[in-house]
Amino acid sequence: MKFKLKEDWIHESDFLGGKITKKMYDKGHIFEPINGKYEIIHHTGEILQLNEEQMKSIPLDILEEIKEASDDFEIIIEEISEDDDILIRNWRIQLDVKTTRKKLKEVQRIIEEQVKPIL
Repeated sequence: MKFKLKEDWIHESDFLGGKITKKMYDKGHIFEPINGKYEIIHHTGEILQLNEEQMKSIPLDILEEIKEASDDFEIIIEEISEDDDILIRNWRIQLDVKTTRKKLKEVQRIIEEQVKPIL
């Protein structure tokens, strides 16, 4: 699994009454595992090696997980004959909307009035 920084990773410290800021990593930096460990350079210069669970414990407002695509799906391709256009089958039409329940009922009413007669 990979991890990506959502913002610059900045270390702030106080030294002799002054505030010191040091940018550790730029926004968008991607951490990738090397032999199962993620190497992060500490502000002291020390290289920390973290496992995946330790990386997940870093606050999510700074770091996001990049989900890697898996090959756990199967693609089926079928040739459709011209006669298939007139066959009656069960089909699903899905519409994702962001609205109020009142407006959703209005959409449902319009679909029932306009679309059902076509089917």
